[in-house]
Amino acid sequence: MVCREFEVRASASGLEVSYIDLSHVEMEFCDGRKLEDYNESLQEVHASLASSEAIIFGMPVYQYSMSGVLKNILDVCGSALQDKHIGVILNAGGPNCYMAAQDLFNAMQYEYTTTSIMPTPYTSWTDFKDWKLVNEKAMSKLDELVEKISSL
Repeated sequence: MVCREFEVRASASGLEVSYIDLSHVEMEFCDGRKLEDYNESLQEVHASLASSEAIIFGMPVYQYSMSGVLKNILDVCGSALQDKHIGVILNAGGPNCYMAAQDLFNAMQYEYTTTSIMPTPYTSWTDFKDWKLVNEKAMSKLDELVEKISSL
């Protein structure tokens, strides 16, 4: 829901947004193959990431880190992130996991010379009512993130 809200706000500001829902990607486990040896679905993800100027990852927090699915995508398609600007939108079960994005930022900066875009909007279950984001601070952070991307 937060990523969709970001998409609405970014599109309204004139940014072109390509939304990739990993639950719709035909996933294969990373095992060291060349990109062209993975299925078409993963190659399409790579192409979309490679053609983007900035990439915002929306991620749930699992054990204070990224999900295994996101980690797998990064292992297969990470080369598409080379020298890109990246940001993160986090959602967790409680208020204390806001540093979970740091693992992703650190790994991407080291491996692909990415530049981090801040702020990192953070939400938990208390920020929603009737399946809608109602936390003003989170919405403000989404707007700040859109502004930062617009200024790139």
